[in-house]
Amino acid sequence: MGLQMSPTKMVVAKIISHKDKDRQMTLALEEFGLFEFIDVRKRSNLATVEKTRDESTAIAALERIERLASTFDIELDRGISKRASIDDSTLSSSIEYVSDVIRSVEPEVLEIDKDLVSLQMDLERYMNIRDVAQYLEPLGLDPGYIGTTEYTYTTAGVIKTSKFSELEWSLKEVTEDSFAVSSIDLKRGVTVATISVPVALQSAVGRILTALGFESFSIPDGSEGSPEVILSDAISRISEIKKRIADLQQRKDDLRKEWRTKIAVAWELMDIERRRLDARRFYVYTEESVKTWGWIPKGKEERLESILKKHIGSALVLNIEEPDFTETESPTYLDNPDFMKPTQKVVESFGTPSKHDLDPTKLMWISFPLIFGLVFADVGQGFLILLIGIAAWRSKKKGDDWGSMLGYLQAGAEGLIMMGIFAMIGGFLFGSFFGAETVIEPLWPIFAHLDEHGHPNPYRAVHMLKLSIEIGAIQIGLGILLSIYNHVKHHEMRKAGISAFYLWLYVGFVNLLFGVSYNSIEKWFDPAGAVNMWLPFVGIGYGSGNNGVYPLLPVGAQTFTIFMLIIPLVIMAMLSFVGGMDGMVHLLESVLGMISHTVSYARIFALNTVHVILSGVFITLLPPILNIPFPHIEILGVEIIPELVWHEGAHGPEQVQPFLPLLGAVVGTLIVGILEGLLAFMHTLRLHFVEWFSKFYHAGGVPFEPFRIERIHTMAPSKDFDLPTQSGYAVN
Repeated sequence: MGLQMSPTKMVVAKIISHKDKDRQMTLALEEFGLFEFIDVRKRSNLATVEKTRDESTAIAALERIERLASTFDIELDRGISKRASIDDSTLSSSIEYVSDVIRSVEPEVLEIDKDLVSLQMDLERYMNIRDVAQYLEPLGLDPGYIGTTEYTYTTAGVIKTSKFSELEWSLKEVTEDSFAVSSIDLKRGVTVATISVPVALQSAVGRILTALGFESFSIPDGSEGSPEVILSDAISRISEIKKRIADLQQRKDDLRKEWRTKIAVAWELMDIERRRLDARRFYVYTEESVKTWGWIPKGKEERLESILKKHIGSALVLNIEEPDFTETESPTYLDNPDFMKPTQKVVESFGTPSKHDLDPTKLMWISFPLIFGLVFADVGQGFLILLIGIAAWRSKKKGDDWGSMLGYLQAGAEGLIMMGIFAMIGGFLFGSFFGAETVIEPLWPIFAHLDEHGHPNPYRAVHMLKLSIEIGAIQIGLGILLSIYNHVKHHEMRKAGISAFYLWLYVGFVNLLFGVSYNSIEKWFDPAGAVNMWLPFVGIGYGSGNNGVYPLLPVGAQTFTIFMLIIPLVIMAMLSFVGGMDGMVHLLESVLGMISHTVSYARIFALNTVHVILSGVFITLLPPILNIPFPHIEILGVEIIPELVWHEGAHGPEQVQPFLPLLGAVVGTLIVGILEGLLAFMHTLRLHFVEWFSKFYHAGGVPFEPFRIERIHTMAPSKDFDLPTQSGYAVN
């Protein structure tokens, strides 16, 4: 692993074994976890490998297990705290386990589901009968009379009360008074009515009913007797059916609790077998052997050989090659420590590094939380982020699954821990504790919110702005240095020269900004003007130019500007002309970016100021409810919590014992912690993706996608293999 910043070099591994050892080969590559198949079958138009009987059984079993999981509403992608240890070295043992689960659960579940469907249909039928009987009860009409007889047509239903008079008039006109109507107005603005007409007028009356929005009751079969009897019987049946449904659902819930883990384990076993079967697509079979090719990181050859020997034994030939197309065709593998993986994922979200890129993960692991900590500088709120990160990290280690949303916290747990630590450091530097400035003494006094007399510090904003710009200058300069290193490494000397002169230009620009004047370009060209050498951070609080801290350079401002600004810019332009239009575009982007990207880091100052103001608003406006006092704390001679702090009292500034207003701190942390925390993260990300990456990082690589199986429900038991160790191993 080391501290290298370039993507790991890749080599091609060719594995040959006896054809009967194909499963052992798959298990070995699964354990290795760093083997990305090269699809030579597709390139060679070789025939597809047919599934064996057991493999077809496994695919069918996977479908049945997925149906069971769907029936029980089991989230298969959520892990369990205690994973099952299952020996899946042979396909038959996995199928046996899964078959036992299916045989134990599936018949009863299918029977329960069948009964539930039948009962649900009965429930809907009796609820319909109940509703009709409730409407007919006020009319005292037996449902048996509804329908068509030899002489009459009778129907019952509901209509809007406002339409009922029109209905009566229409029936009178169409039937010439040959009709009978009985109705009752309900409170809901509708009228229940029964209508009887001669059977010969059924069609004409039906059209009238439809036009006026009359909703006829659908009389279910078996509805005989008075409405009161039918209603009582329907209510009794509904209650009985609901109880049976509840009993069956409870039995189903009990089965879910009893078999949830085993169903999840069975699904994972079969899903693993499916992925192992997919891996066989990349195998080439002959009469006696099986072969496969794939990319592996250089330096992992011995580990691959050892694992192959453990699983296969002596029937093995391993060839390692570095073909000419490696530099252009190989995927990108980033070899970073596990605790840097969240940062690596952030880098990859911008784009996978190409083979000619540098991997900025290791530098960004420090720079990202550092800038975040300056923006979100608060000891208390940073401590909460640290606690959340630790909790997410512990749960991830235990195998807990926080779900799709909170799962992002688990994935980035190590990053949250770093962000929390640096936010606390920023809080100690600037003197902020849960938004209050009445607790901690700033370790960097020039950033104190109040001066020694308790009045607002008028220079804090200027100091914070200068700190932000200096942070940006250092990070941008580092990005240009990385560009020079990368171009030299790949023997791109013209590009390396352009980057070197760009660094020369940028150092001159920053020194003119801080060592001469940041608000008067005329001073840069003053022949009699003095130039002081900018020193990062030490001059914050002392202004720019001749501030008593920056050493004086033995050269005039005009000469310095010509040598450090004009000359490198001209040389950059000459070298860029050689590159044609692309070179000129790059020159223009570099010159404009030198200014705009540097100024962009002022967002650190802006966001920190917003964070302070928003947190202070709740402290100031809300009643404290309770003021929590803090004792004087001094560590190694450094005063953390002073004996007295300045506070704006009723009659002006006054010194009081350090305290924290509880309500303002709680409400401010809840609101600011969420909104401002997300805002700080997004802007810190932007400074890295736009301002920093543009100097040296281009992405465009192909991600390394090895054959790897992530288990969340099972774990393969470790086994000691007693196999012969003789094998063939060749490096070409």
